[in-house]
Amino acid sequence: MRNLVARNFFYILLFLLFFAGSEILFAEETTDEAQKITTIINKVIDAYGGKEVIENIDSLHAKGKIEAFMRHDHGTYELYFKRGKKLRVETKYEHSWEVRILNGNKGYRSSDTRSLEEVYGPRYLSMLYQYKHLDILHDLSKGAYQVRSAGRSSVNGNNVEVFRITDKDGAVMDICIDANNSRIVRVTAYFSEGNKQIDLSAAFSDFRKVGDSVFPFRIINYAGGMKTGQTVIEEYSLNPDMADFLFAPSLIHSL
Repeated sequence: MRNLVARNFFYILLFLLFFAGSEILFAEETTDEAQKITTIINKVIDAYGGKEVIENIDSLHAKGKIEAFMRHDHGTYELYFKRGKKLRVETKYEHSWEVRILNGNKGYRSSDTRSLEEVYGPRYLSMLYQYKHLDILHDLSKGAYQVRSAGRSSVNGNNVEVFRITDKDGAVMDICIDANNSRIVRVTAYFSEGNKQIDLSAAFSDFRKVGDSVFPFRIINYAGGMKTGQTVIEEYSLNPDMADFLFAPSLIHSL
């Protein structure tokens, strides 16, 4: 009887030690993963000039050329960004034009074929995600995103670390970080409309120094994995004076 009790006690002790060890191992793995993510994100911040440089960029103006593959048209591109969820994008093609404005939680658009209208759903979200692309470094430096590893992949033949990031707005994005230089080379945003899942991507290349930071001068856009357009930036201006009325829908006018 004593031998049976002793044997049962031994098995119980072994069981407890095994699961206690598993919990410790899991905690160590979780800690290691968190440290890995923090290390890589810090390298990304440093690759763009450091936390102070990134946080000091409150507004941005960019000009360049755009080619729309789906509509077989090309023209000029101009973008105004201001922290606080403000974005204005003007595109003037050979045969058409469009102005899009994000102002807080509202989005507006006007074109050669449409009068001024407030937009909802995917049209609004596409503006919101473009804003988030531009402000992603600031939000990462501030810890505004929950970040988890999504494995490894390749972009244009280069090895990348992929992270899934989410924020308090419910935004879900994958960011691809070049393993060699720690730059963000692709961002994919995910959202849904009814039962339809939508993904929009932007691939960044031709990085150059602007002020104390680094910016991409070539951006290729995708929708559902299909290449839709290319923007080549000719000039960036950092922290230009930018009045709030620039993002008012009343300022949308014909180009």
